[in-house]
Amino acid sequence: QTVANIAGHGAPGKQGVALEDIADVGRGLAGNHRRAVDQDLTAGGFYQRRDHVEDRAFAGAGRPQQRDEFAATDAEGNIAHRLIEEFMLAANETVAGHLERQGVPSLYRIHEKPDVKKVLEFEEIAATFGYSLGVELPAMRRLRVERQGERDRHPRFHERADSVEAGEFKITPHHYQRLTQRIAGKPEERILSYLMLRSLKQARYTEENVGHFALASSTYTHFTSPIRRYPDLIIHRILKAVLEKEGGSARMENEGENVSGRRANLHSSRGRSSHHASGQPSSSDGLLDLQELHTLGLEISEAERRAAEAERELMEWKKVAFMAGRMGEEFNALIIGLTKHGFFVELVDLFVEGFVPIDSLEDDRYVFREKLRAMVGERSKHSYGIGQRVKVRLDRIERAGNKLQFSVLK
Repeated sequence: QTVANIAGHGAPGKQGVALEDIADVGRGLAGNHRRAVDQDLTAGGFYQRRDHVEDRAFAGAGRPQQRDEFAATDAEGNIAHRLIEEFMLAANETVAGHLERQGVPSLYRIHEKPDVKKVLEFEEIAATFGYSLGVELPAMRRLRVERQGERDRHPRFHERADSVEAGEFKITPHHYQRLTQRIAGKPEERILSYLMLRSLKQARYTEENVGHFALASSTYTHFTSPIRRYPDLIIHRILKAVLEKEGGSARMENEGENVSGRRANLHSSRGRSSHHASGQPSSSDGLLDLQELHTLGLEISEAERRAAEAERELMEWKKVAFMAGRMGEEFNALIIGLTKHGFFVELVDLFVEGFVPIDSLEDDRYVFREKLRAMVGERSKHSYGIGQRVKVRLDRIERAGNKLQFSVLK
């Protein structure tokens, strides 16, 4: 109903008008955010997913259907989703900025600029599709050559990436956002979006603020979800201490009882031996020092990586379960990665990944040509490259390793 009202399809009235006003505010916030990559860059998939760029995906299983245990869905965002996300981003930035202005040690969510080598590797592949980030880098221009062949348009830019000074490397979130807008709706959007994400670093938690590249934010933290994300709880504790130090109050009153004071007494009765490990303030003013925040940032970032890996393994298991009854079926697929042993494909619309071994290509003897980033037949010169669409058949399911093996159909 909320979505319908905002979109103008709901029942008229004060509620619809109020929601439209809120939507206008959300659109304004979205306009102020110059993200490197939009949140919907990898939206949709085997399972319902909304990819928050810097968080590398929140996931939930689709509902069972009659034939399959799990459903393949394309989770498209709408204005209601974006509205909530924009308000959450604004809240996170506001709190981070307030704590920074107060000069208080805090925990930031940072996302550093991508490595030169990663960006230049992406530029090389994007050039084969006729696209570029438009990075202004003299070293890159010196390496350009005239087109020599269908798949050898440019040399390997990254061969001289190590010689580029950090100050020379002019990459900003605008480069990514402009390219995202250019490829929107194009056949190559999926593969280039996937490769763009791979060129970016992973976000992490630290006491040192260096900004958030993907969100184009100079100061960012996680504040909005203290009931499900521990860094947010730490920020709530720090903010509470700052407000009380400023003479304000973060206390709640319930029938005349000071709930915050009761909780403080409860924590005191449990002792202070575990404060450092738990993120509880160890100083008298309720704040954490830089060393404590540094240790917490390392531990929380590592825990996040472990959780993401566990989630990935679960999703792989669900994909295999989803494909279990489809042995021998044919699918349209997109080549997303190459190795000397074969190439990886992603099934179009299903967002399920699998591997095509090189020895399954029986029409010729294929060799991986790294400079061309392609698998090339020695006799026919036929090639398979990243972004190419192929027809594949599911030949094997390895339940133990949650792996799918395909073969290419002519």
